[in-house]
Amino acid sequence: MKKFLLMILLVCTNCALYAASSTIIKGKVVDASTRQNIDYADVFVSDLNDNVIASGMVVEGSFSIENVPAGEVFVMIRMLGYDPYISEKLSLSEGETIDLGIISIQELATGLSEVTVTGEKNQIVYKLDRQRISGSTAVGASGGTAVDILANTPSVQIDADGGLTFRGSSNFLVYVDGKLSPLSGTQALQQIPAASVEDIELITTPSARYRAEGDVGIINITTKRTSGNGWSGMFNASAGTLGTWTGDALMNYRTGKHTFYAGGTATNIMGKSNFQQKKRTVVDDFTTTSESDGSRFSENRSFIGKAGWQFNDGKHHNLSLDLQSGQTKFTRGGDMRYDELRLKGTEIINDATYISHDRYQLKKNLFQAALTWNWKINEKSDFSALSRFRYDWYSLEYTESNMFDLSGKRYEGTRGYEEEHHWDCDFTATYRNHYRPTGNFESGYFYSTYSEDGEYNIKYWDRKKEQFEWQKDLHAPFYYRRQIHALYAMVNDKFGNFEFDAGLRAERVIDLVIITVPGGSLDKKRLDLFPSAHLSYNLGKGGIFTLGYSRRTNRPGIWQTEPYITYEDYYTRKIGSTDIRPEFINSAELNYRNSFEGGHSISIGGFYRHRKDVVDWVRIAYEPGVTLDKNVNAGRQIERGMEFSGVAKATRWWTTTLNGSLYQYDFKAEYEGTTDSDGFTYQLGWINSITLGKNTRVQFDGHFIGPKSLTQGEEHGYAYFNLSFRQQFFKGKLALAAVANDVFHTAKYYNRRTTTGLNSETWVRPKYPNILFSLSYIFNAGGKHSSSTSSGALFEGKEF
Repeated sequence: MKKFLLMILLVCTNCALYAASSTIIKGKVVDASTRQNIDYADVFVSDLNDNVIASGMVVEGSFSIENVPAGEVFVMIRMLGYDPYISEKLSLSEGETIDLGIISIQELATGLSEVTVTGEKNQIVYKLDRQRISGSTAVGASGGTAVDILANTPSVQIDADGGLTFRGSSNFLVYVDGKLSPLSGTQALQQIPAASVEDIELITTPSARYRAEGDVGIINITTKRTSGNGWSGMFNASAGTLGTWTGDALMNYRTGKHTFYAGGTATNIMGKSNFQQKKRTVVDDFTTTSESDGSRFSENRSFIGKAGWQFNDGKHHNLSLDLQSGQTKFTRGGDMRYDELRLKGTEIINDATYISHDRYQLKKNLFQAALTWNWKINEKSDFSALSRFRYDWYSLEYTESNMFDLSGKRYEGTRGYEEEHHWDCDFTATYRNHYRPTGNFESGYFYSTYSEDGEYNIKYWDRKKEQFEWQKDLHAPFYYRRQIHALYAMVNDKFGNFEFDAGLRAERVIDLVIITVPGGSLDKKRLDLFPSAHLSYNLGKGGIFTLGYSRRTNRPGIWQTEPYITYEDYYTRKIGSTDIRPEFINSAELNYRNSFEGGHSISIGGFYRHRKDVVDWVRIAYEPGVTLDKNVNAGRQIERGMEFSGVAKATRWWTTTLNGSLYQYDFKAEYEGTTDSDGFTYQLGWINSITLGKNTRVQFDGHFIGPKSLTQGEEHGYAYFNLSFRQQFFKGKLALAAVANDVFHTAKYYNRRTTTGLNSETWVRPKYPNILFSLSYIFNAGGKHSSSTSSGALFEGKEF
């Protein structure tokens, strides 16, 4: 009790001393090349031990930090895409005001950061057309991946299969340091260690300079970077109770105008859940009721190596070469007990119990190379070119279903093989002209081509022969190619407190599919226009309004057009359709945010989306006891939502953040088997970061997911809570962390689907406990450790 009272006394004394300080540090920040004001850069004041003792933000090119404790300090300024600024050592006296004058910061090269600080950046910073999320704000984030950093962002949800969705959609593009990732969606994010992430940008209404795919936009990840000569590096490792483990290393060497790096990442992210399902199907005169009980799992394993070189003469030319190669393997499956009752009219045809083992695996060997050239022609114009080539020299998609009776004798079984090769390359050329100090004109050309060449084979179990037999009539060789030619132009400028950009993109798409399945081939061409516009108004004193609009599309990929049946398990099958049309989305959003002294901030915004030809999986009764999921254009949908985020620094040792989103939609059915529906759901996240000492932090967060309606049913809401702990050593270079996911074991998932001839209910609950441990070490490289350990799938198997 005496120690507790003494601790309270010390905290109160420190707070009183802090409040008594009135020292002020101020200055202005501009771009070293354009001399334009910099907005929303982070400003840190640190002591001689690299501990952050005060912080602020650059607004309208200026910053002023009050109540800085007296003593010897450094000032550091960090901004996405710019070289960090570090001041000379400053000696501050009580009540003194120091003006640092005009500070110029310069764009920098990709690599590792060199500055180490201990403190907190702003979790989310907003720019004209995007949000920027710091890679170092979540203690529930060391040893993990980019998915874990995004998990505490408004409208971001880790769904029941561990996939990341934003504003209810998983259709987004992933870029790493401005280059398209060789992987896609959640899998791309899971390959990027959280400790190597500097910042993540959410571009929710992308401008015309970006590809038009992805209805909710683009996720761009900026990795840490170097600013000084010599060696730097980082090493991270983690392991968890469910079998998850990760490891990564990156070495960076900079000498003069040249920078070299090499590294690798190995991940094995596991998701495990208990699973129950009830299905009732009516096909012709057959009524089948089945109940399943067991467990489902997912395993996302990858080994990726990377290397690169960059040249920057500091004047006119910047050239970089990036190489990646490795193997990825995604596996999911289930081990279930099935009780089946089948009636023909009132007559019992089958009343039996089976044991099922199903597996799905997607394995790829991949290589990607990217070459970038930036040329500063003169003070008013520049040119850039990017060429990227990717080749998957081996890709195998394998499905397996097995049904046994209780004696162990095989009852049914399938083996499906889709073996293929992938080619993917693109080229972008961009010209920019700074026609006045605050105005820019930009135009460019884009070309991409993607090809797949492979074949599909399947074999069924023959009960009489007691062996698997190839189904030659279902053998399907195929060739798929998509080419895109695009031109775009856009302008951005600033007049007083107003800033805007506007652009138009035209894309010519050529799709070709050649396949032996009758009616499966296609040859389509189309031309589409994609306008965009953004406007912001600075209210002063940290307040700003932004308005954005963008037209987007979701074009069906080859896997969505495959006109043959694949197996999830014996009772659940899937098929694509060559008749499926692209989905087009018109998105608009309005946001307000403000930052206040003392580390407080608030943001609130609303968004609107109109989706035409919504692409969705529709489940129908296919055979007695068997359902078929078909990819279709289900209808039209209008979506409205509101997002909010508030950060309050309650004390010097406690920061609390409340994130939330409200989402409402109206769906109009245009496909048989779907019905009109409307729904409302919500999502809340409460994140508490507590500093127990100079190098010790704890984070406790709660997540509340509201119920929602589906095109064929509903999902119930659920809640879960995570507890994280991080301890740093050796001035923050070594960090140890532990994360307990779903610490109270409250996460429970329920799904109900109803349509003609089908009624199904699904219950999923994650395996428990799910505790993860991580270690991270950096040398001659900075950036705070971002302490998050990847939890894998929250629920596994909800799609069944």
